[in-house]
Amino acid sequence: MPLAALTPTQGAILVWLFLFGCVVGSFLNVCIWRLPRGATIGRPKRSFCPHCGSSLRWYDNIPLVSFLMLRGRCRDCGGRVSWRYPVIEALTGVLFALVYVRQGTQMGVGVGQLTVMMLVVALLVFASAVDWEFLIIPDEVTIFGIFGGLLAGLLLPQLHVGPAAYQSYEALTGHLHLDGLIGSALGAAGGGGMVLFFAFFGHVIFQQEALGFGDVKLMAMIGAFFGWKVVVMAFFLAPFLGLLYGLPLLIARSEHVMPYGPFLSIGAVLALVFRSGLCRYAELLEHFARMIFG
Repeated sequence: MPLAALTPTQGAILVWLFLFGCVVGSFLNVCIWRLPRGATIGRPKRSFCPHCGSSLRWYDNIPLVSFLMLRGRCRDCGGRVSWRYPVIEALTGVLFALVYVRQGTQMGVGVGQLTVMMLVVALLVFASAVDWEFLIIPDEVTIFGIFGGLLAGLLLPQLHVGPAAYQSYEALTGHLHLDGLIGSALGAAGGGGMVLFFAFFGHVIFQQEALGFGDVKLMAMIGAFFGWKVVVMAFFLAPFLGLLYGLPLLIARSEHVMPYGPFLSIGAVLALVFRSGLCRYAELLEHFARMIFG
């Protein structure tokens, strides 16, 4: 659906979700800076300049607007503000809007599922930014996400149970919510298991760590929320995305170490937003496997 075809109400929701996503991105920036450095979200209560330590005024903390008004510098000391701040804010806003347009207006997904999707998007943005800077994926994201995904499968079984291409099952036990929980658990096991297998295989072949355990938990989280078909598509999209970044780095600097979480996250977002089309390929793989193994 082109943007011009949106109704006035849908357009207003789209704008609101973009702005709300920018606010969420601003909160994510706080978490991205503080949590890996051992700080807490609540102390200090107000945001502060990392250069001079001065507390930011409320009007210097408006997503996107304050960065532009201050030209990317602290009002008190003139220190440069990282471009990460507006990028994370704008990215989160755009992704929230994209999820709504693709899944809400085009696919007719309900409010509950849209809320879950946007929560996962926020978790992936946070995990990717931390992994990019520190080469770690915090357990605060993945462990919370795995249990959150299991709970979502139980309360919103339509994430996993139904006739759509991206849904894992139409029925298992006959009890809808139990089927949703089973689909979530199998998605977590499948996502984490795939990465764990390739991490072990890469270690044996290359005699060095190929994928970290944080990547295993990240994919388990994605699978818990959206099932094995989405997580399979995300897993096979990630290497192509990583190659676009890693190959020039390898040629220019002979650099072998790179964060993989961001590319798993990008693959997951693409698989989520375009899951109706992409997951038909997963159905073909499933059919092929049944032909081979009976």
